[in-house]
This record gives sequence, structure tokens and C-alpha cells, in this order.
Amino acid sequence: MQGSGALNSYTSRRQRAAVALAAIVVGVVGASVGSSSAHAATPVVPQSTASHGHLWALEPGADGRPVVVRADAAPRASSRLGAASGAFEPDTVVHALDDPLEPQQWGLAAAGFRGAWPATTGGGVIVAVIDTGVRRTHQDLAGAVLPGIDLVTGSGDGSNDQNGHGTHVAGIIAARRNGVGGTGGAPGVAIMPIRVLDANGSGYTSDVAQGIIYATDHGARVVNLSLGGPQPSSSLQTAIQYARSHGVVVVAAAGNYGAQGNPIVYPGAYPEAVAVAAVDSNLQHASFSETGSYVDIAAPGVNVLSDWGNADNAYAWASGTSMATPFVSAAAALVVATHPTFTSTQVIDQLEATATDLGAPGVDPVFGAGLVNPALAVQGGGVGTGLWVVGANGRVRALGGAHWYGDLAGMHLSAPVVASSPTPTHNGYWLATADGHVYAYGWAHHYGDMAGRTLWAPIVAMAATPSGHGYWLLAADGGVFSFGDAQFHGSTGGMRLNAPVLDLTPTVSGHGYWFVAADGGVFCFGDAKFRGSTGAMHLWQPVASMTAAASGQGYWLVARDGGIFTFGVPFHGSLATRAAATGPTSGVRIRAFANGGGYYILTAAGAAYPFGSARNFGVAQGLGAPAVDMMLVP
Repeated sequence: MQGSGALNSYTSRRQRAAVALAAIVVGVVGASVGSSSAHAATPVVPQSTASHGHLWALEPGADGRPVVVRADAAPRASSRLGAASGAFEPDTVVHALDDPLEPQQWGLAAAGFRGAWPATTGGGVIVAVIDTGVRRTHQDLAGAVLPGIDLVTGSGDGSNDQNGHGTHVAGIIAARRNGVGGTGGAPGVAIMPIRVLDANGSGYTSDVAQGIIYATDHGARVVNLSLGGPQPSSSLQTAIQYARSHGVVVVAAAGNYGAQGNPIVYPGAYPEAVAVAAVDSNLQHASFSETGSYVDIAAPGVNVLSDWGNADNAYAWASGTSMATPFVSAAAALVVATHPTFTSTQVIDQLEATATDLGAPGVDPVFGAGLVNPALAVQGGGVGTGLWVVGANGRVRALGGAHWYGDLAGMHLSAPVVASSPTPTHNGYWLATADGHVYAYGWAHHYGDMAGRTLWAPIVAMAATPSGHGYWLLAADGGVFSFGDAQFHGSTGGMRLNAPVLDLTPTVSGHGYWFVAADGGVFCFGDAKFRGSTGAMHLWQPVASMTAAASGQGYWLVARDGGIFTFGVPFHGSLATRAAATGPTSGVRIRAFANGGGYYILTAAGAAYPFGSARNFGVAQGLGAPAVDMMLVP
């Protein structure tokens, strides 16, 4: 491919240089491409189940409007309709009807997009897809595609996708949650299609530059460039600078020639663009993905399932930094939606500051700042805005910017509170007692608990799923209990243990978890990977808690004396270095930021000691009981 230096008019096409997409299509479902056969996707219909004896009915209110009446086990005596007609019925559980292909879209789970959706799906934000065009009539994109422009033919609105690549990219960003096909990372955004690549996936640098200027002038806040070439163009860089100066985030592929000499690829290499590398489903570097100092961030880019452009019900698996780039564009759109006054620089800083560190600690030439983390990017940075400290009596103290949603203080409890977990958007939390009761506050919903059931060992920990639509409870014998959309991946409930288990932390995908025993033994289930333990070591004090990096590359253990053991993650300090680390101030829990940049160690006295990038919020005063857990607000 050749490079071009100037912006040219449509009529001088022969003098312009070519750019190309770089994607490897590995499979198609829903409609045929070439000789590929069609495959139908069958949605799974979840079964509704009754919830622990809760009953409900509708009865007429004073103004004639129906009123919902609930009862814990039997109809309330005051209920006119329920008592008179026996209309009370079990309060059954219903489920979000995910799009049928969404479970196969591993990238959404790996990057944690569902954790951002309760805050925003990107509504009101326009993302320009500068590519082969976008099929506006695709069933996943109906209503999502605005009129754009076709710079290949000189006429048209950009919806004539003769290749399929642009529709695939658009689907990764904006496929609607409409009960068919798959889902995009920002399913509420609008797509502006700008066609600059032909049916063969090739086009001209000048058209790309013209497309960037068009997108900027027509309201786009994010520009996706899943294309590139090895030759620089000063005029193309000028066009990107124009977009950045108008608040537009320009996201570009890092390139697919990692195994072919690893040349620098433009426009990704321009400092004004966000260059995106690709990772596989194990969060490892994709062999084809370019490396270099210009790589800014990483995203899923291997075997990515999305829409295809040759039919309204076509889907395809494809690999490439072309596929990784729209994940970052979707995340950028979510940040813009939640922070509409942010400049382009602020959006990019937010994405990079909240990325989950992969590979060598810190920014590196393979993964850049790390795996894009849209949920954390929407919520805030990796230094902490607040935290909650929980006492054994159920009292919750909010520190810093954490909002208090209620607690169990003053209530008669059948067992002490032992664990807690925040919702992914930190607008609520759950508290759990040793006998398995779960209490929900704020936007947290109750999905069930172990109340009234026989436990072989007391509950010691809990953790919410990435979606916030479920949670796990962990017992001291390693028994794991799953509620809502939490999946059971295994336990040590039937095993003989050398020491009781104490704490549990899930993987970022929610498809696995670790838990730790008092001797430092670590148990891994699902996609959680074993990185080491202190099970064979002589410890001065037993282990009290664990927390993991969102990358899955490692975890931290804290002992009762505040000593820290790290496995695959950076060491930021321990209570052993603090003069106050004696007696009642010994370690109780450790909780880390998703990007691994810092953590807190909670003491029984309610002090949350910060390490690394964590801010100091002091001591939770007036708990009235020993502290047992804490929850971070990123």
C-alpha cells in the first residue's frame, strides 16, 4: 500500500493512495456468504421460578388505580382483594431476555460492558464508522443507522456495504438489544456510516480524511477507523487533529502485521488517534496484532461475532485489530454519554486510566494501558472516590464520595453480618449474614439467599456478578451458592480442607472465581487461573482475605498481621510497614482497584489503609462493632 500527502477531490482518484481494512473472516451464521451454509440461532428461554414464599396481588386503590400488595408468606389481613378472592400468587422471577447470540460474544463479557449498561448504553452519542459502509436494514441495526455519505461512488448515504466489514464493525459498537442476533458494546448509540472502502476493502487516504472532517462537522463524537496502511500522511493527521480540536475521539486499529515484520501502521500511529491492539479470549496478545510505542489500549479481537453486511440476518466471526477497535469506540461513546462535557483528551485519559493492566506492569508496547474497561471508565478512575465499611452489626459507614443507601443498624439479627458486595454501578449494595440472609439496599435487588436452609458451615463471603443481576455466597467449608445470573462453577464443599476458606473474588467475565483458605491455599474454578498460593509456606499469621486484578493475571492475599502476598500482580505495600499494624488493627479484608493500581487493607477497627494509587479516607467512626468488610467506589 502507498501513502498520500494531500486531501484531493473525488475526481482525482488515480492520484490518491490506498488504505485497507485488515480483518480475517472465520465464519458466518444466519445467512450465507459465498459457499458458507446458513445456521439458525435458537434462543434459550429462562424458566421462571418462585421466590422463597413471597406472594403478591393487585387490589383497587382509593383512586381506582390498581395497587401492588405483597406478603411474605400469607395474604395480609388488610388486603381486600387478596383476602376476598384468593388472588394472591407466588412472586415469580423474570429474566432479561438477552439477544440469542449474546452468550457467544465473549468480548462483551471479557471487557465487562454489561457493568456499564445500568449507567448508560450510549444514547444521544453519534459514532462515525468510516469503513465499507453499514447495512442500515440489518435486523440488529434497524433504527441505529443515520444517513451518512458514500465517498467511494460520490453519491449515496453510506448504507451500501458490498464487503460486510463495516456492518460487522457497526454491530460490535451498536447492535440493538432487540431479542434477535447479538448486542453491541454501546447499544444505544447512533451510527453514522461513511463509506471510504470498496467491495474489496480498499480505499484512499484522502477519502478517509474527508470522512473524518464530514463526521466532525455532522455531530459525531467518536470516529472509528478499522483500517490503515504503512505510509504516513501529514494531511490525514491534520484531519485527525481537526476532529480532536472539536471534541471528537478518533479510534484506530493498531494493525494486523505483527507476524509480518510489525511495520508501523497509520492512522493508528498518530499520537492524536487511540491505537487499539487485539487480545484473544484468554486476554493474551493476538499473534497478528501490531506492537510498538504507539499502541494505546487493547480490546477483544479474535473470533469476534457480529453482524455482516450481505443480508439482514447475516452474522460472522472475524479476527483483527479491526474488531478490537470498535470495542474501544463503544467504550468511548459510553464515557461521552455519561460525561458529555468531556473534551476528547479527557475521554481518552479516562479510558486509559481505567484500563485493566495486562502484560508488564504499567503501559507497555503490547497492550498499551491494558484491556479497555468500560464499566470502570463510566464510573471513574483508578484512585478511588469513596468506600463503604461494614460492621458485624450490619452498620454501614460511607467514606469519601460513597453514598449511604441504608443498613441493618438497630435491627435484631439472627447472625452477625460477615460480608458485602456493591452493585457494578455502585448505586447500591448487599449485606450477608453468617446464616445466609441477604439484604439489598439502593438499586441492588434481592435474588435469593440461604435463610432458613441448613448450612454445613457459616457464610463467610459474597460477591456480585459483573452484571449486578446475581451474586455468590461462600461458606467456610468452600460451599458456593449461586443466585440470579450467578453461575455455579464448582466448590470444595465435599473436600477435606486443611483450613477454613475466608474470601471469594470473581473473574471479570463472571465465568469463574477464586477463593482462599486461612492457610493461604487458593482454589480456582471456571475461567479463574491459578497463579500461586501460600498453602505450603509457614505463615506468622493466617490469611484473612484476597482480591484479584480484573485482568485475571494475578491476585493479592492479606494475612491477619497485614502482610501482603502477591501472585502475578504488583506489590504496593503492607501493614507491616505501618507502625499501627498491631492488635485490633490487623488485616480483615483487602480490596483492589480493577486496574491493579492500588488497594485498601481494612482493619477490625474500621480503618481502610490505602496503598498504591488509593486515596486515604481515614477510619469509619461509630461502627459499634468490629469491621468485617469494605466496598470500593472506583
